[in-house]
Amino acid sequence: MMSDKTRRAAVTVALLVAVMMGGCSRQTIEGAAQDTARNAVVVEREAKRAERKLRPTVNKLGREIKPALNKAGIGFRVKTALTASERLPKTIRVDADATGVRLVGTVKTPEQKALAGRIARQTLGDGKTVRNELRVTGADE
Repeated sequence: MMSDKTRRAAVTVALLVAVMMGGCSRQTIEGAAQDTARNAVVVEREAKRAERKLRPTVNKLGREIKPALNKAGIGFRVKTALTASERLPKTIRVDADATGVRLVGTVKTPEQKALAGRIARQTLGDGKTVRNELRVTGADE
């Protein structure tokens, strides 16, 4: 949307250009300024019309995308926290949904499984669940 300040600047620029075009009559310069001012009004009106027309679509997309972004953010945070631990394998998969995360994969010890669950719970905080489906395979496998 074009503000009054922007509209005035556009008119001023148009006037300056017209003045610099030596040989133009005052009437031509004033006509160019009036045309520029009218065009600025039309552009502003059309921008408002386009915004009103697109607003419902933008709002709908925002509502549809927000859960996916939230889910991706949850999964990313937990995966990053698990990967940061040197005591856990980097192969733990984190599946996220609206309620929390699910940890999938294999670890060598029950302690690693417990650590992964604890890190995930601390990363998520209250209100989200951690489903720890990690399998313990033992140290020799």
